Amino acid sequence: MTARTDADDLLAILRSPEAHTIRTTPRVRLLGPVDVLGASGPADPVALPALTELAAYLALHPGADPAAVERALHPGDHARPDQAPPATLAELAAWVGGDPDGRAFLRQDALDTYTFAPTVTCDWDEFRSLYRRGMRSTSTTADAALAHALALVRGAPFAEAPAGGYGWAETERQDMLAAVVDTAHELAARRLQYGDHRSAEAAVFRGLAVAPDVELLHRDLFYAYASAGARDQLLKAVNRLDALSRRTGRSLDPDTVALLRDLLSSP
Repeated sequence: MTARTDADDLLAILRSPEAHTIRTTPRVRLLGPVDVLGASGPADPVALPALTELAAYLALHPGADPAAVERALHPGDHARPDQAPPATLAELAAWVGGDPDGRAFLRQDALDTYTFAPTVTCDWDEFRSLYRRGMRSTSTTADAALAHALALVRGAPFAEAPAGGYGWAETERQDMLAAVVDTAHELAARRLQYGDHRSAEAAVFRGLAVAPDVELLHRDLFYAYASAGARDQLLKAVNRLDALSRRTGRSLDPDTVALLRDLLSSP
């Protein structure tokens, strides 16, 4: 495979959203608006947001017992009378359904803990697996793994979460953001070593879509444009960061200022 073909393949991965195929088993997605694909059982539409949050919690905390679930999802006072009642584990089990052999996708063990069947997938688990695979080497296959990880990201983790929900997930959300930024930066740096500016740009844009204020990624983008000789694009990228800095009232990092001084002083 030629270097050009490698670049084209990576670019295709990075520009493709996660496939939306018809699923026969549930999939919990956290890297963007939280949802559960493939849930086949009955559920009250009013209860779906609470059931989705409960599914997200169990995807990240397999083996939780009902008491742990209650403490995490409903700390302090219970819901007000005008709010929908909390979703129950039994309702979640009914909603996600079971396999053709009648085995439930949400399983309760003898210790009264709950875990999804191995056939129930989660995009964050897949992201981490691809990340580990991609970081083991700097081969084209490893770069493709990092690109596939970024392709799973549909938006900021837990985006569009309802007010007052998902408070338990803040640590996980920060971990996801950091992992996406790290993956985007690593892949961009690798591709720039090969002069693959388009894949580097696409990787950075994937990261900036969820972390627009991370200047490390902006610096990656500046360097990609400068090394490609794309001065017009460089100036547009600088203007975008300047506008963001003005909106947020944050001064640019010294590393960013130093890089821009070097890049913009070059003919």
